[in-house]
Order: sequence, then C-alpha cells, then structure tokens
Amino acid sequence: MLRPAPLRTPGPRRIRPPVTETLSRAIAQSWNVPLLPTVGAIVLAIVYIRGWRLAYATRERELPPWRMLCFLSGILTAWLAIASPLDALGQFLLFAHMTQHVLLMTFAPVLIVLGAPTVPILRGLPRAFVKNDLAPWMNSKAFHSIRDLLTHPAFVWIITNLSFVLWHTPPAYELALRNNTWHDVEHACFFFTFLAFWWIVLQPWPSRSRWPRWFIIPFLVGAEVVNTGVSLFLVFYGTVIYPSYAQVPRIFGISPLTDQTAAGAEMWVMGGMTFWIPLMFITLQMLSPGRRRRLALAYERAHARIRRPTPKPFDLLQTPILGPMLRSRFGRAGLQSLTLLLIAALILDGLHGTPITGLNLAGSVLWNLLRPINLLLFFLAGNLFCLACPFTLPRELARFFRFGKLNFPQWLKNKWPATILLLIFFWAYEHFSLWNSPRYTAYVLIAYIVAVFVVDSIFRGANFCKYVCPIGQFNFFASLISPLDLDVKSRQVCSTCPTRDCIRGNEHQRGCELQLYLPTKIGNMDCTLCMDCVKACPTDNIAITLQSPMRDITRNPIRSSLRKFSNRFDVAVLVLLLSVGAIFNAGVMIAPVVDGLDALEASHSFLATNTGTLLMAAAIFVTLLALCAAIAKLLQLFSTESRLRTIFCRFAFAMVPLGLAMWAAHLTFHLVTATSTFVPSVQHAWHAVAGSAHHHAAAVQSMTNMPGMNMSNMAGMSMKTMPPAAPMNMISKPSQLSLIPGAKGINLFSLQIWMLDLGLLLTLYAGWRLVRQMSANIRNAAAMLTIWALSSTAFYAICLWIYTQPMEMRGMGM
Repeated sequence: MLRPAPLRTPGPRRIRPPVTETLSRAIAQSWNVPLLPTVGAIVLAIVYIRGWRLAYATRERELPPWRMLCFLSGILTAWLAIASPLDALGQFLLFAHMTQHVLLMTFAPVLIVLGAPTVPILRGLPRAFVKNDLAPWMNSKAFHSIRDLLTHPAFVWIITNLSFVLWHTPPAYELALRNNTWHDVEHACFFFTFLAFWWIVLQPWPSRSRWPRWFIIPFLVGAEVVNTGVSLFLVFYGTVIYPSYAQVPRIFGISPLTDQTAAGAEMWVMGGMTFWIPLMFITLQMLSPGRRRRLALAYERAHARIRRPTPKPFDLLQTPILGPMLRSRFGRAGLQSLTLLLIAALILDGLHGTPITGLNLAGSVLWNLLRPINLLLFFLAGNLFCLACPFTLPRELARFFRFGKLNFPQWLKNKWPATILLLIFFWAYEHFSLWNSPRYTAYVLIAYIVAVFVVDSIFRGANFCKYVCPIGQFNFFASLISPLDLDVKSRQVCSTCPTRDCIRGNEHQRGCELQLYLPTKIGNMDCTLCMDCVKACPTDNIAITLQSPMRDITRNPIRSSLRKFSNRFDVAVLVLLLSVGAIFNAGVMIAPVVDGLDALEASHSFLATNTGTLLMAAAIFVTLLALCAAIAKLLQLFSTESRLRTIFCRFAFAMVPLGLAMWAAHLTFHLVTATSTFVPSVQHAWHAVAGSAHHHAAAVQSMTNMPGMNMSNMAGMSMKTMPPAAPMNMISKPSQLSLIPGAKGINLFSLQIWMLDLGLLLTLYAGWRLVRQMSANIRNAAAMLTIWALSSTAFYAICLWIYTQPMEMRGMGM
C-alpha cells in the first residue's frame, strides 16, 4: 500500500520532475491485490459462467448474453475498486477515496444485479451440493424468515442509508483510514447494503416484488435526499472535516479543502445520476404498461418455438488437441518417454553431478519443483503423473519377454504394504536427508525402476501400481478431490455390451489391469488414467468428465474392486497417514522441532540410530491412530451407526481436504523458495554434459575447500551438520516472501493461510454431511458436529502454528 513517507515533499516548493516520476511510479506499483477477494471473484465468475451456459439453453429470454457481461463487469469493477491504486490514493485524496466508494455503492452492485445471478449461480454449483445441502436449507422456515427480513424494502432502505451516513461521520471515517480491518468492514458494508438496495429497485429475474411498483419512487427519492445531504455537507462545510487529509502530504497540488469539495461534488453528481436514471425509467414504465406487456407478449410468441439444445457435458477426451492425444494408441507412451528422459537426467546428474543440492537436478528439480507442481495439478486436471509415469515402462519390457505369469498373493491385495512403505519413505526422507542428497535421490529412482521390473516380471497385472507404489498411493489420495473422473457416458450402453472389453481387453488392446469395471467404478481411487479402457471400448462410451470434488469423500457406495470405503480399514489408515504426513514433513523444518529433536537425540543415543528413529516415527503414527479411534468412539456415542470401524473409516476420509491443504501449503513453500535454483541447476547439468566450465564451479570449489568438506562427504549432508561457515538455513519471516512483485496483498504466508482455511472449511463440510447421515436427531447431530469441529480445528491449529515459525531452507538454494 502507498505510504506517506516516500511522498513527503519539503514545504510549499513545487514537485520537480524526478519527484513526479517517482510519484507516478509509486502509484502504478500500488496495486494491493487481496488474496481472498481475488480468488473469490474468480471462483464466482467461473460458477456464474457455467450456470449461465446451462440455463441459457432454456431461458434465452431471461438470461441473454448481455446479462452475463453485466455480471462479470460488476465483479471486475468491485475488484478494481479494492485492488487498484485507488485504494492507496484514498489515504492522500478524499476524491480518490470517494471514487472507490462510488464504484462499490453504485456501479458494481448495479451491474451484478443486472446479471440476474440467482439462477446461474445455483446452476453453476455442483448439483449434489445444491440438492443435498442448499435445497433443504432454502426450503426451511428459518431461511424464509431471514430472506423476508433482508429483502423488506423498509429494512433495506434504513440499513443502507444508515451505513452510508455513519461511515461518513468523522470518527468512523478516521477509524477506517487508520485501521485496515475496519477499512475492509466499511467497504463490505457499502457493497452488500447497496447490493440489497439495487436488488429491490431492479428486481432481477426470477425475483418478484411483494410491494407495488410505485413504491420504488419514494424509495429512490428518499435515498437521493440522504445522498444529497451528505454531499452538500462536504461541499459547503468550509473547513476540512477529516483531519487525516490535512496531515498527509498533498499530491498533484490539490489542497485539502479543494479535495473535499471535489469529493462532495462527485458524490452529488455521480450518486444522484444512479438514483435519477432508474427513477426515470420506472416512471416511464408505469406510464405505459400496455406497450410493455404487448412487447413482452410479441417477444415470447416469436421465441416460443426456439429451444436451444442442452449443452453437452464436458469431456476431456473430446477436446481438440488433448483428447486425440489421450485416445491415441501411443499417446501415453509418448508422455512416458518424455518423463523417462527427465528421470534419466535426474539419475545421471544425481550420480555424477555436483553434490550441492541447489545446483543438481536430482536435488532441486525433483523435491522442490516437480512435487508441488504434481500436487497442484490434482486440483486442476487429476492424476496426470500416473498417466505419464515412466516407471511402468519396465512392465512393458517384462511383457515383451513374456514374464509375469503368477497371480498376486491374495493376502497382499490391500493397502497395508503401501502404507508400510510410505511410513518408511517418510522416515528415510528426513533421516537420510534425501532432500539434500542428489546421490541418494538417484539411488531411490533406480530402486523404483528395479522394483517395478521385479514385481511385474513375477506377477501379472498392474499390482505394483495398485498395492505397492508409494507415489501412486499419494496420487490416489490427492485425486479423491480431483475435479476430473473417468466414467461411462451411458450405463445403458454398458448393460448391453456382451464383451466387456474395457476390463477384459481384446485382440488389439488390453483392458484395465487394475480390475476397475467402468460401469461400477466410482471416483478416482486406484485409477491411474492409463487409458487402456478408453482404447479398448468398442462403442466409445468412456469420457473424462467433471465431478463434484467432495463426492468421493461424502458418499459410500459400492465401488468396483474397492467395495465400500466404510469397510476398508486399510485404506482409511493409508489416508490418515498421508493426511498427517504433511504435518511431519513441514514440522521437522521449523526451529522449535529441530531444536527439540536435537535435544532428544543428545539425551537418548538410541533415538539417534536408524532403528531408533524408525521406531519413534512408527510409535508417533500408532499414537495418532489411537487418538483418531478415540475420536471415532466419541462420535459413536451419538451416532446411529453401531460399528466403530465404519465411523473411523468414513471420518478418516473427511480429513482429506485439510490434509491436502497442508500438503499444498507446504509444497508451495518449496516451489516459491526453490524456483530460483531451476535455471542454475539446468545450466550446471548442461555444462557438465558438454564438458565445459561453468561459473557455478567456483561455488563447488569453495564448498570443498571448507574445513571438513570434500566431494565425498558433501552428498547427503544435512543442513544441521553443515560447518559454521555454511549459509543461514532458517528464514525467520516467511510472511515476507512475496509471490508477485509490486502486489502488496499477496505473499506466501497469506496464500498458505488461505489454503488451510479452505481445507478446514471443506473438512467441516464433509463432517457435516457425514453427521447428517449418521445422526437420528438434531441434538445428537449437534454433539457429533461439535466433536468433529473441535478435532478438525485442533489439526488446523497445529498446521497454522507450523507456518508461524521460522522455516529451515534445507538446501533449497545457496
């Protein structure tokens, strides 16, 4: 935000051109982009566009294209009012502040209301959410009572004008200038009260007024009288009303009194126009009601037979470029070949490149760039990594040599092997500092390739992906809230299919090796998007469609191969491990935990050994499982469900949103802090391949010349064991890491908190859905929801505390 200090000028002297250039540059860079309103505006626009597209097919007259343009323009206007340099200039010029208020009180609400947002927004939301959650509440008496109050013209008129007058009194206005929180409250009061005001005036479809139309005339005239009174007070008062504007440096050569007069005139003219223009139109409509009815009847008759076809559901496989590539016989193999080259480069650089993590592909690219990018893709496009996974190519080699004839042991067809391997991986990642050892990272990648080849050389099918692969289990976990799902277009077509090629395969294409039968497959769990079923289907009856992100978590149907989630204790434990794994992965990076672990290992030598640290990690996880079981037992006391396992399993899945939010926040930290290492690591690897010297070689040499350092012991060295001459490995203020230079409202800490807030909200929503299914009355439901809210909030509080502590950089950059 623009601050007074840099703009202070000495006395009454004129501003010289360099100062003017500095002022102009400061104004241009004073974009204050608030994270939550920005994301909210984008999501609201997407929901409206989706709903308008669906509703336009049958409501062409009520929702013409100009309404969509009005709504989007209103959202953009409101965003510009709070994010543009107007917000910064408002501290120096009352005229700029008043312009901001005019946008929030008149232009933005009017445009939004003209967009008739009710039906498009409801149609744009997930159908299951509207049907199961919104509809029961909107049909309740409490909702109707609140709606009747908030849409009563007398109440709206009083609250709108009272807010308008009170916030322009000197004490309230000065409070908003001094405190950013009250400033936001002021803007919210203006925007939402005038949104209700203009809703009553314009009555967008499908709302209907309960009052005669002529009542709008005194409604508008009364508001114009209030607006004129406040405006004239500013124009003709004669002295500066708001002391802050007399104390700040004056810019553009405008005196405080002239500024105040201009602001009052702007409010008088612009505000008056917004009242008198609709007043004129309403009066003309009332004077010619017959003509209006005749035009409406003629328009309705002319378009009575015009019905646009309902838009087809979204199908990723039908998109122009990506669709043919995914359906192509060698489409997946092409993606796998590219990722295989990347893995080969990581292995080679990890084995033969520099041991400095920030200059090595295996150190910087894999852990700090590919991991967060992979997770963020789940929120947009689903399980793309498994689609392009290069580790399954050895399986193709095993099939080429006719290996893999045995069936996978029945007692291993569960998630326990993958859960144990994941726990070992989380332990090894921290204990052996894989994040800071390119050589160990290369060994892990080689072990992965060998393991896939061995397992798939012995057993038939994709058993490694389904039951063994730790990366795959994390991808299945993240895909639980993915918006894309592989599903059939018509179940009737599948019911008449005699061959079931999607799972059995045919002479040209194998079927699903994961044994997921598409007509009974629900959700993304265990699906690698290999596209084998798509290529084998003879009727082209498979699509990648959009789904509700919470569908897999809140529903409990019988799923192909997985059966019901409520009966899969092994899957629930895996989900809990991945949910709390983010806390461990981020927690060991903060100063209090690092110091505590050092003290614990110093006092108990056994805990510093490999076996001791592994047992400690296992003990912590078992303790957390016992705590989760205790919470499930408390929930069972008020539930209609008699089996503890069912409650434990279903509420374990409800923790997925908050767990994924923690992973996203933590990996975003890696992505932001390690982005600068990508180009040097690529350059270093290129020069190593070309055999030429690189300017980072001096850094390597200087590291090896440090006491106790050499090329053999640098690999795998933890930041805690670095000599005193090593760089600082703690960043004391993560909130100062800006994401967009010049945008004061977006920094890493605010983004992380927003992710956690969204995760907590979705976790509470998922718990509420489960409580509704498992409670017999309101009293028991309230008790269960209270237990769940306290548990989720405790998890959230731990996550929040972690991000308020100094974070260890852990070799992400030198």
